[in-house]
Amino acid sequence: MMTAPNHSPAPWAYEYSPYQGRNGEIPAFEVFDADCNKILDTNEDTPCELQEANARMASSAPRLLASLITCANLLADYDESDGEEGEAYREALAAIHEAIGRAA
Repeated sequence: MMTAPNHSPAPWAYEYSPYQGRNGEIPAFEVFDADCNKILDTNEDTPCELQEANARMASSAPRLLASLITCANLLADYDESDGEEGEAYREALAAIHEAIGRAA
């Protein structure tokens, strides 16, 4: 049975945190962990809508990973299956290993 790896405490959240430039506000977002530690900044050179979408995706990472681990555990009996369940299990494991920095 696979368990969730250690990472900054969840849940993570994002907030709009623009820079003040010479020509006005420069859109930017920051992602924070449950202890209010900043995890990352978005790239202020990209459009605001894309920055927010990226911040939303990043802030959901711990929940997505935990859910994927649950799904992989439920599909573990299909590890050698050639069917959809086996493919889903192996794909889930590959994504989990990528997320936690472990070779598949």
